[in-house]
Amino acid sequence: MMSALSVAASAPDDVEVSIVDENVEAVDFDADVDLVGVSFMTFNAPRAYEIARRFRAKGRTVLFGGYHPSLQPEEAGAQCDALCVGPAEPNLPRMIDDWRRGRLQRVYRLPLTEFRTRTLDPALVRRMQYIASTVVQATRGCHNRCEFCSVAAFSGNVLQTKPVDDVLREIRAARGRSVLFIDDSLSADSAYFHELLRALVPLRIRWYSQIGFAVTRETETLDLLERSGCRGVFIGFESVSQDSLDETRKGFNRADEYREGIRKLHDRGIGVFGAFVLGYDSDSPAIFERTLRFLDDAEVDALQLTVLTPFPGTPLYRRMEEQGRIIDRNWDHYDLGHVVFRPARMSPAELRAGHDMILERFYSWPAVLRRLRRQARTLGPRNLGLAALIGWGYRTKTRLDGYVQ
Repeated sequence: MMSALSVAASAPDDVEVSIVDENVEAVDFDADVDLVGVSFMTFNAPRAYEIARRFRAKGRTVLFGGYHPSLQPEEAGAQCDALCVGPAEPNLPRMIDDWRRGRLQRVYRLPLTEFRTRTLDPALVRRMQYIASTVVQATRGCHNRCEFCSVAAFSGNVLQTKPVDDVLREIRAARGRSVLFIDDSLSADSAYFHELLRALVPLRIRWYSQIGFAVTRETETLDLLERSGCRGVFIGFESVSQDSLDETRKGFNRADEYREGIRKLHDRGIGVFGAFVLGYDSDSPAIFERTLRFLDDAEVDALQLTVLTPFPGTPLYRRMEEQGRIIDRNWDHYDLGHVVFRPARMSPAELRAGHDMILERFYSWPAVLRRLRRQARTLGPRNLGLAALIGWGYRTKTRLDGYVQ
């Protein structure tokens, strides 16, 4: 919802804005509006196109933006009146001004030249429908070149950083004691990351974010994480196989360092939410039990497990397209759980079954309760409530998504 608020903040001051999140409320197709903006990912594309058709049939002007429209502009552009490719902040004001003047263009591609704080209006969203937390973004994009990553493709492999003073003002203004950074990798710029950590120390907050595994190699950085109030990190480990990491251009992660890195974080009371991907060309069916053993032995606190997905616009998509390995072009299935390509060393059915098996066993009640007992020791009582909520939440989600019976 942070992205929707940022888009709303980009509109001219005299524009009345409302936000609808279909995860928590229905779209009112009879709403008295002039412009309809729809931002979406690849798996949302069919629904976004349906929304656009219904509003356009009523004479409304529909604007598209977000990852999928930016990476598939020809397809998405055919379903709307105007398309924003890239960030909304520099483009939305121009789009609205052109619409007012009756000269709306088909495509807008202005780059974001400066990443600064904008005044957000939290009253635009139903805050009770979301986890109560101060949400901040300090960096945007990514300069790495991981083959599967749509973030890097969307940002053009560019990382932008917000001035640390801006970040501190946002945190102080929100007055929350718990802060969630929604950055794709808060630690990507090491010098900036250290400057931010030092500035957070006096605030005496608890914070959570996605960071790179490399931070675990430096004692100074680990100590700063603890002193600044870090209580949990989301890390894209991606695979327990170094061959798979090298294959996807993420060889800067070293699988043989994972256990020690996780232990160092636990020693500082920091929980580890691990992200892993299955289905690389180097993966055989043996990867499933190997991954499950690692999760247990390394004491990973929470798991996001996905199937390798060739999102349009990524190097992975281009490679698999050239190899003729994409077997499903139904965007609904590009949800990180369906297998939409032909794996190299197993069948699509084997990959899906292995993915589901790991989730079933990791989020079984015995496994969740076993982790909670261990987390009481490694993370301490202050983080136990959040750990329990994550364990219960992901167990529920795996069932609602149909991955686990």
